[in-house]
Amino acid sequence: MKIIVAEDDESTRDGIRVFLESNNYSVTVATNGKEALEKILNKKFDLVISDLQMPQLDGINLLKKINEGTLHIPFIIITAYGSVQNAVEAMKLGAEDFLTKPLNLEELLLKIKKTERKLQLLNENKKLKIKLHRLEIPEIIGEDKKIKEVKRMIRKIASDKDVSVMIYGESGTGKELAARNIHLLSARSSKPFVAINCGALPEELLESELFGYVRGAFTGAYKDKTGLLLSADKGTVFLDETSEMSLKLQTKLLRVLQEREIQPVGSDSSTRIDIRVIGATNKNLSELVAKGLFREDLYYRLNVVELTMPPLRERPDDIPLLIEHLLLNNEERKLSLSEDALEMLKKYSWPGNVRELINLLKKLDVTLDDKFVTPEKLPEDLVKNVIYSKTNWKDIINSSNFHSALENAIRNFEKEFIGYHLRKNKGNITKTAEEIGLSRVSLHKKLKEFKANDKFKNEM
Repeated sequence: MKIIVAEDDESTRDGIRVFLESNNYSVTVATNGKEALEKILNKKFDLVISDLQMPQLDGINLLKKINEGTLHIPFIIITAYGSVQNAVEAMKLGAEDFLTKPLNLEELLLKIKKTERKLQLLNENKKLKIKLHRLEIPEIIGEDKKIKEVKRMIRKIASDKDVSVMIYGESGTGKELAARNIHLLSARSSKPFVAINCGALPEELLESELFGYVRGAFTGAYKDKTGLLLSADKGTVFLDETSEMSLKLQTKLLRVLQEREIQPVGSDSSTRIDIRVIGATNKNLSELVAKGLFREDLYYRLNVVELTMPPLRERPDDIPLLIEHLLLNNEERKLSLSEDALEMLKKYSWPGNVRELINLLKKLDVTLDDKFVTPEKLPEDLVKNVIYSKTNWKDIINSSNFHSALENAIRNFEKEFIGYHLRKNKGNITKTAEEIGLSRVSLHKKLKEFKANDKFKNEM
């Protein structure tokens, strides 16, 4: 167990350290709350033991800082006998326990052991939740009204086991997840769910995969092969990127939907089939129909019910819920995110949607030694995207005066650029000035200009 002790009194601090190390604990010490916070942000600890009264940052405010974002560490507060009321306040804020001075080290050890047992139980509970989650229907995460409507529609669609569905949405929005939910909530749930990406294979190979073939149908067809459509009999077929199918394959798929039978490549006979077909695309199918790129009759066969998956940028408040879910679902991932990092992720445009968020968490987990994510640890391109999107370009461009528009654009850029680098360097003026190529005097002058604007004060 890794413990950090924040205590400004040297003899108390050293006494705790020596005692805990003699009981086989790994101990890091800090002389004040600010130093403790810096160490906590750069290294993972299992427990914080902190004095209540300390210079620069007291125990209560250290506890508040630790509880920001997704970082939650058990916290034991140490207080003078007359300050028990403050310790009670700390307990209300989430502290695990408290001790009064003069310290009884054996009592401290008992409280640490109690915290250890609680952590073990929480860890076991987390692992059980993960195992149970893997047995359940994959959940569509979110409380946004658009995603709630998606969930409502999925339940309605699932109640009819035969109706064809077309799912629309940008890449990475969870179209396959929605299709799986429809299948698992339907009367077909005990039968196969077969997914195939129609845009990933050339026409001939896709035809063989979907419809199967008989021996001798073409060079290399040495034995019969059952197609994916027939292998999904009584179940559900999910055709991702349906819009990428050739007109020839669209015709064959139409026959399956109309006649409820399938004819393998090279065969003269057909087999009856009972499947639900769910299509998905990130394109506008009706426009493709108008251009002659998609069969109108197939469009009406597939598009009986429409379901649209909203892009992640339209439901930013769901991002913390998604992150919590993704981290819970991977017991090996130890990441936690600060409140500022979460806010930045909520402002990002997410062109790759939920898939991009999943990949970002994987990347951060692999590349970061310190698993506590602050804004400066996020990818530079993501941060630039957020800074650009925060600038009100529409108002600037609509300005009737070129010079005032240019002045506003420069002021917006300077504010976001300098604000980002100040946060990155934790408010260090000298380091920030050196990094961005300004003198300290020039940077101070800029900051005075910005601080005349209350909005900038709040952002900093």
